[in-house]
Amino acid sequence: MKKLKTGQQGQSLVEFALLAPIVLFILMGLLDVGRAFYVQVTLEDMASEGATYAAIRPYDAQGIWRRAAEASGGLITVHPSNVDVEYPPMLYRGAPITVTVRYNFRFLTPIMEPFLPGGVLPLQGTATQAIISLQ
Repeated sequence: MKKLKTGQQGQSLVEFALLAPIVLFILMGLLDVGRAFYVQVTLEDMASEGATYAAIRPYDAQGIWRRAAEASGGLITVHPSNVDVEYPPMLYRGAPITVTVRYNFRFLTPIMEPFLPGGVLPLQGTATQAIISLQ
């Protein structure tokens, strides 16, 4: 075993104290990127569910929002005003109907706030389906 010279015993502690905050910020950043990815995938699923419902019942706006909101699994809450349904100029079978779900994502890492307006990253999921029923 190698003997340490006097004055080197605290070197590891100092190195740890200097590197620990950097490693912590990197890990928090990775956590935030994972959360943002999860929210993006969930928004795409919500829009897809809403568009599928809209293809069957294009006139039921409340039902479209409800179907999209239920697809989140309860982890993301989206207000009805953040669910947009884009109707074609004329409703007929085969016409495209688009559902867009918007969400403002907030990072946990405080370093990201200066890079984003208001500390919020706007995310959205969009899906389009062909109308198959005019109920």
